Amino acid sequence: MRPDHQRFSPIALERMLTAVLALLIAEREEHRSATAPRTETILARAGLSEAEIGSITRGDPTEVRAILDRDRPVSVIDRARAHMTRSAM
Repeated sequence: MRPDHQRFSPIALERMLTAVLALLIAEREEHRSATAPRTETILARAGLSEAEIGSITRGDPTEVRAILDRDRPVSVIDRARAHMTRSAM
């Protein structure tokens, strides 16, 4: 343990927190149930940007956006519209 007078630099602290978060994500992904929200969704709800999520999960921000779009809940109205569109074809 470090004495209080030896503080971590902000960059070192951020790197350590990112490493801990990556380990937690790896553990979660290994044991995640099919109905649990994706890790990317949880991180986005916590306020991280797509680029930040991508750097932590080793994913491309475009892939992160696609995951978030898929996980976004669909309103009842949108489901009804999709059903009506499929029925009309």
